[in-house]
Amino acid sequence: MGIEEETDRTVFIRNLDTKVTEELLFELFLQAGPLVKTKIPKDLDGKQKTFGFAVYKHDVSVPYAVQLLNGSSLYGRNIHVQFRSGELTLCCF
Repeated sequence: MGIEEETDRTVFIRNLDTKVTEELLFELFLQAGPLVKTKIPKDLDGKQKTFGFAVYKHDVSVPYAVQLLNGSSLYGRNIHVQFRSGELTLCCF
Protein backbone atom coordinates (compact mmCIF):
# COMPACT_ATOMS: atom_id res chain seq x y z
CA MET A 1 0.00 0.00 0.00
CA GLY A 2 1.44 3.30 -1.08
CA ILE A 3 0.92 6.84 0.06
CA GLU A 4 -1.63 7.40 -2.71
CA GLU A 5 -3.84 4.58 -1.45
CA GLU A 6 -3.46 5.80 2.14
CA THR A 7 -4.62 9.27 1.13
CA ASP A 8 -7.95 7.82 -0.04
CA ARG A 9 -8.42 6.33 3.43
CA THR A 10 -7.39 9.37 5.50
CA VAL A 11 -9.32 12.17 7.16
CA PHE A 12 -7.81 15.48 8.22
CA ILE A 13 -8.85 16.70 11.68
CA ARG A 14 -8.30 20.31 12.74
CA ASN A 15 -9.00 22.53 15.74
CA LEU A 16 -7.67 19.98 18.22
CA ASP A 17 -7.01 21.00 21.80
CA THR A 18 -3.47 20.23 22.95
CA LYS A 19 -4.92 17.82 25.54
CA VAL A 20 -6.17 15.49 22.77
CA THR A 21 -3.92 12.45 22.37
CA GLU A 22 -3.46 10.08 19.45
CA GLU A 23 -5.01 7.37 21.62
CA LEU A 24 -8.14 9.48 22.22
CA LEU A 25 -8.43 10.22 18.50
CA PHE A 26 -8.07 6.51 17.74
CA GLU A 27 -10.90 5.60 20.13
CA LEU A 28 -13.17 8.36 18.80
CA PHE A 29 -12.56 7.74 15.09
CA LEU A 30 -12.86 3.98 15.54
CA GLN A 31 -16.61 4.65 15.82
CA ALA A 32 -16.71 5.23 12.04
CA GLY A 33 -14.85 2.06 11.02
CA PRO A 34 -11.67 0.02 11.46
CA LEU A 35 -8.58 2.22 11.78
CA VAL A 36 -4.96 1.67 10.81
CA LYS A 37 -3.55 4.61 12.81
CA THR A 38 -3.97 8.16 14.03
CA LYS A 39 -1.31 10.86 14.02
CA ILE A 40 -0.96 14.28 15.64
CA PRO A 41 2.23 15.94 14.34
CA LYS A 42 4.60 17.90 16.55
CA ASP A 43 6.59 21.02 15.76
CA LEU A 44 10.38 21.25 15.98
CA ASP A 45 10.17 21.98 19.72
CA GLY A 46 8.11 18.84 20.32
CA LYS A 47 4.90 20.78 20.91
CA GLN A 48 1.78 19.07 19.60
CA LYS A 49 0.07 20.79 16.67
CA THR A 50 -3.67 21.47 16.57
CA PHE A 51 -4.42 19.12 13.69
CA GLY A 52 -4.14 15.42 13.05
CA PHE A 53 -5.00 12.51 10.79
CA ALA A 54 -6.92 9.26 11.03
CA VAL A 55 -6.16 6.51 8.51
CA TYR A 56 -8.90 3.95 7.96
CA LYS A 57 -8.55 0.37 6.81
CA HIS A 58 -11.27 0.91 4.17
CA ASP A 59 -11.94 4.02 2.09
CA VAL A 60 -15.72 3.66 2.61
CA SER A 61 -15.22 4.66 6.25
CA VAL A 62 -13.94 8.11 5.29
CA PRO A 63 -17.20 9.80 4.22
CA TYR A 64 -18.95 8.21 7.19
CA ALA A 65 -16.30 9.59 9.58
CA VAL A 66 -16.70 13.08 8.11
CA GLN A 67 -20.48 12.95 8.48
CA LEU A 68 -20.43 11.35 11.93
CA LEU A 69 -17.62 13.26 13.63
CA ASN A 70 -17.37 16.69 12.00
CA GLY A 71 -18.37 19.25 14.64
CA SER A 72 -17.83 16.91 17.60
CA SER A 73 -16.62 18.60 20.75
CA LEU A 74 -13.34 17.58 22.41
CA TYR A 75 -12.24 19.53 25.47
CA GLY A 76 -14.68 22.29 24.58
CA ARG A 77 -13.51 22.72 20.98
CA ASN A 78 -15.49 21.70 17.94
CA ILE A 79 -13.27 19.64 15.69
CA HIS A 80 -13.42 19.90 11.90
CA VAL A 81 -13.15 16.64 9.98
CA GLN A 82 -12.64 16.64 6.23
CA PHE A 83 -11.30 14.53 3.41
CA ARG A 84 -7.52 14.73 3.29
CA SER A 85 -6.44 17.08 0.50
CA GLY A 86 -3.70 16.38 -2.03
CA GLU A 87 -1.43 19.08 -0.59
CA LEU A 88 -1.22 17.18 2.70
CA THR A 89 -0.28 13.85 1.11
CA LEU A 90 3.37 13.95 2.15
CA CYS A 91 2.82 15.65 5.49
CA CYS A 92 3.43 14.01 8.78
CA PHE A 93 3.61 10.27 8.10
